[in-house]
Amino acid sequence: MPVHGKSAFIVGLAGPSGSGKSTVAQRVAARLGGHVLSLETYAKAMNHLPLEQREKLNYDAPDALDLPLLVQHVRAYALGSAIDAPIYDFATHLRVVERCQRIESKPLLIVEGILALHYADLRPRFDLAIYLDAPDSVCLHRRKVRDIVERQRPIELILWQYRETVLPMAKQYLLPSKPYADVVIDSEPEQSIVERSLEEAIKRSMDKRPVG
Repeated sequence: MPVHGKSAFIVGLAGPSGSGKSTVAQRVAARLGGHVLSLETYAKAMNHLPLEQREKLNYDAPDALDLPLLVQHVRAYALGSAIDAPIYDFATHLRVVERCQRIESKPLLIVEGILALHYADLRPRFDLAIYLDAPDSVCLHRRKVRDIVERQRPIELILWQYRETVLPMAKQYLLPSKPYADVVIDSEPEQSIVERSLEEAIKRSMDKRPVG
């Protein structure tokens, strides 16, 4: 159930890696005057480990996330307070400890991530829960393009991570969270169609359940 007395509308957006969550969330939030929090940036700080070990960690397991900090930030944002979100360097698997991202509360927040609907401590914070769906073949292709171009990762590491952590964790934790979604959106169509579906779902829900 949504939390009463809030000043912001909170959307949880889950789905497999490579389903396009981050891209469509950012574009829709920008049009609707909101912000996006990505679960990936809340990965626990493992800065004490060498790169070789950090590359082999399972970042798709539920305990890889700094859940208390994320829940604290979502709660504060919902109540109208600014938050200092962590900054994460995906190329080196490091949390940037010397600075953070100041985010002022706006009327909308989209919390996106593979396991956004998995956590029992997080789900009650959402006014709307959405699952962005896509087949494995599409997700793997998109993930390869993203990780090579944006995160400077070698193809061998990308394929190893997908086989050893991404798919097993999706089967164990992501798919069982799908029934918690209020809306399921197919992300295979072109991006503009997916964005429109997401935007319309959020606007309909905001109109039905105004915050404040």
